[in-house]
Amino acid sequence: MSSVTHTAFIFSATGSQGSALCQQLRDLDWNVRATTRNLESPGARKLRNRGVQFTQSDWEDMDALRNSMSGCEKLYLCLHPKLDDLDYERRQAEKIIKVAKEVGIKQVVASTSLGVSMLGTGIHITPNSFMAKHLAGKKGVEQAVIDANFEHWMFLRPAFFMANFLEPKVHRYPELRDKGTWTTAMTAEGKFALIDHVDIAKVATAAFQDPEKFHGRAIGLASELLTIPEILDRLGDVIQRPLEAVFMTEEEVAKQKDSNVFVNSQIAMRYMSEYVDMEELSRLVPLTTFKQFLAREEDIVKRTYL
Repeated sequence: MSSVTHTAFIFSATGSQGSALCQQLRDLDWNVRATTRNLESPGARKLRNRGVQFTQSDWEDMDALRNSMSGCEKLYLCLHPKLDDLDYERRQAEKIIKVAKEVGIKQVVASTSLGVSMLGTGIHITPNSFMAKHLAGKKGVEQAVIDANFEHWMFLRPAFFMANFLEPKVHRYPELRDKGTWTTAMTAEGKFALIDHVDIAKVATAAFQDPEKFHGRAIGLASELLTIPEILDRLGDVIQRPLEAVFMTEEEVAKQKDSNVFVNSQIAMRYMSEYVDMEELSRLVPLTTFKQFLAREEDIVKRTYL
C-alpha cells in the first residue's frame, strides 16, 4: 500500500520555530515549501540542503505566495508584528489566508502568543497599552483563520522563548548579556513560562499528523515553568559566572507600567503560567527543560555570553 506524501507551506521557515518545523517534517519525508528574501542566507542554505523548496520572495508578493502554496494541503502561519503598526499582522494574515483558500489549503496551524489567552478576561493586560494592541493583532490573526472556515485549524500560543536569552534574539534584552543583571517586573517567587522553539515545532508536527484530534483547539505552550532566580542560576552555571535578578518594587512598576513596554509586558507575564497545562503538554510531546536547551545550544550560549 502506497503512503500519502503530504506537502506543507511554512511561514518564517528560517526563524527558530519555522526552521525546527521544516526539519521535523523533512524527517517524516514530507514535502516542505517556503519563501525567503535571501536564498543564500545560512538558514535558507541549511534548509535547502535538507530538501526544503524555497521561492525567493517576501510576504507582500501574493502572486509568488500563490504559486508557492499551490499544491500544498497544510499551512503553518507564523507572522511578525510591525512595531509601528500593530494591526499590520492581522491585515497581512487576511491577505495570506485568502490566497491559501484559493489554492485549496485544508489545514492551518497558526502560531500566535500565550498572551492571547488573557485577552477578554479583563485582567492582567493594561487597556490600550502596547501589550494589549500587540496581542489584539495576534488575536486578529486567529480570527482570520477561524473566519476562513478551513477543514481543520488550530492555534499554538507560545510562552517566552528560551532562545530570547541567546543570539540573535538577545539584542532585545541586552542588559543580561552586557551587565549580568536582569531588571524585571516579575516577582522572585512567580513562575515564568519558558518555551523551546523545537517543542513548538513538535506540537505543530503532531497537529499536522492528526488534524482531527487538534481541530479547533488553542493550546498554550510552555516547556518548563521556572522562577527568575532558577532561570539565572541555570544560565549562570553554563557560562560560569553569576547572574543577578533586580526585582522592581510595586511602586516602580506602578510608575512605569503605562510608559515602559517591557514593564507592561512583564506584568502580564506574571500570570501566563496559569494559561498552560503542563500535564497535557507532557502527554502530547516530550518537553525540553531549560537545562537541556542550554546544553543543546551550548555553542550559541558561549558565543552570546563569553
